[in-house]
Amino acid sequence: MKIPDIKIALEGETGYLTGLHFTQEELTKIRSLVTSSWLLNISNKTSPQIAEQFEAAGINRYHDLAHLLDHGSMWPKVSRILNPDAVAEIRGMSLMRTLEDEFGHFEISDEDNVGYEEIYWRLVRPNSPTDVGPFHADAWFWDLGHGITPPGCKRVKVWIAIYCDPGKDGFKFVPGSHKQEWPYHGELKNGITKPKIDVSDDELDVVIFNSQPGEAIIFNDGLLHSGALGRGETRVSMEFTMFVKNENYYT
Repeated sequence: MKIPDIKIALEGETGYLTGLHFTQEELTKIRSLVTSSWLLNISNKTSPQIAEQFEAAGINRYHDLAHLLDHGSMWPKVSRILNPDAVAEIRGMSLMRTLEDEFGHFEISDEDNVGYEEIYWRLVRPNSPTDVGPFHADAWFWDLGHGITPPGCKRVKVWIAIYCDPGKDGFKFVPGSHKQEWPYHGELKNGITKPKIDVSDDELDVVIFNSQPGEAIIFNDGLLHSGALGRGETRVSMEFTMFVKNENYYT
């Protein structure tokens, strides 16, 4: 797939692209990197003994033991950002090389000022509405002051399923929604101003990304999206924001 095709997908009628994925071997490694980050945070904030219980259960069964933690305060975004070595390892994987081939060299954002490129993961427990936010466009976070886009660059968002129940949980979105302006306002939550849409979900034509583990959706950061709840396992995903040079994006 060439750059004009991706541009058509992201800037055209749909606003997204699917079909790119990590290899099974790479997915296994990513799961290990995410699990290590997850366990380290549990150990640091509770005890090594409790972390051992979670390790035995596995990250996709996190919800079975989540009552042992204060879930609400355990997982701010800064606690879910992979370390620089993990980011470097993922940067060398096949999906990233494909993105480089199509978009040229790109940077990954560091809107939380951790000092390096941010690739972060997310946990969503089954039947837990508080684990997902309302429909939003990622562009709204930037408009509200979350990070600075380098001059001459276009933002592109990438979301990858790590553990999921295909077609039942993961990423839900509104195709073509990047083509219009949506009313929203900022609300202060846990010390951070976050966008909240002023439209009911019932007014949106929502679809769910039928993702397989390791598969990515690349999307325009004006696309409306949210998390979809499952019924079985804890859903684990990974995401990041690309800064693509305008001359590579608008070719």
